[in-house]
Amino acid sequence: MIGDLLNSSLYAWIGTLSLLMFFCVFVAITIRTLLTDKKITMSEAEIPLDDGERSPR
Repeated sequence: MIGDLLNSSLYAWIGTLSLLMFFCVFVAITIRTLLTDKKITMSEAEIPLDDGERSPR
């Protein structure tokens, strides 16, 4: 009886919801990456090469 309950489509929405959340986050990160200003990207790329203090943006 418990096996029938777990095999039913009662929990099928969880998989759909997680896939939808993944897709939304993926699209949001892609849009943010594409719209980021080149100046900000270049300043962040130089962080490992800096020896000390950083000037504020």
